[in-house]
Amino acid sequence: MTRKKQKPLVEFDARIVQAPLQGILRNMESELGRRFKRAMEARDREAERTLSLFVMMMRLTRNSYEAVSFLASTEDDHPRRKKEFILLLPPANRQILDLLFTLVFMMDDFPSRSMAYDLSSYRQAREEYAKYHARYSKRPKWKQTLRDLRDTQRMMEKYLPITPKQKRNPASINYWRAPYKLMQRPTKSQPFLKFLEKWLYGETSAQAHLNAAGLLSVAEFLLSEFAPEHERKIFEQRRLEQFRFRHFSLTLSVVLAIASEIDSFCRLNNREALARTWVLLSGYSEEAGDVYKERYQAMLEKCG
Repeated sequence: MTRKKQKPLVEFDARIVQAPLQGILRNMESELGRRFKRAMEARDREAERTLSLFVMMMRLTRNSYEAVSFLASTEDDHPRRKKEFILLLPPANRQILDLLFTLVFMMDDFPSRSMAYDLSSYRQAREEYAKYHARYSKRPKWKQTLRDLRDTQRMMEKYLPITPKQKRNPASINYWRAPYKLMQRPTKSQPFLKFLEKWLYGETSAQAHLNAAGLLSVAEFLLSEFAPEHERKIFEQRRLEQFRFRHFSLTLSVVLAIASEIDSFCRLNNREALARTWVLLSGYSEEAGDVYKERYQAMLEKCG
């Protein structure tokens, strides 16, 4: 039987998108940092709380993006970067997708929902301290760690409007929900959250959690050495590259989405650069184009 020759893969030079994206992320982080410092100097607690949240989100997003960029790079033959390291992309993408779900849901009612998010972190900090204190309080090596955890609690009590009831009973504060449960709550952005879960989050989460479907999706890379030689070459020369493109383009899409959410809300004036970068990426990735059309094209035009 004659094998049908496969068409060559379309080359994607990620630098076309990465160059403008790096500039956008740098500009946004710098401006948010300046605003945060001014809020601290003015002792504007609410602005300080809000801006610190956005600074942390931006820095985490940028850190994840740069780490994934390094793992996915083909620019050099770094001896410590194995090509199989790209199998770590789905877990990294799931983390920033979680952040995107939080942002989208939060933006529908930012004052109350951002406060609920911060208060949930206080409950979890209290629970973490209680757990470790109960087990390790009599061990000298844990004294500093427990002291640090306690200091974090006190700092949060200083900046957040925690009631006496919440302080006595942190369990009275609701947990912040995971993406699937956020998607089920009635909110203006619910259709977009459902879109994200169906087309981006579900598969990524399966691979990150390594359920049966998630493990099976990367089985060919894990077992390729046992395949016939011609099939091994297909894995190495084609399938691995397809995996790299699929998941790295998802990274780029999610980073652009997070940047678009924050830039639009804070009016950081990067909307034109963001729109151009979305269009560039959409020329290579249909998924990116769908995400852009579902929410961010109208959002960035409206900001004008």
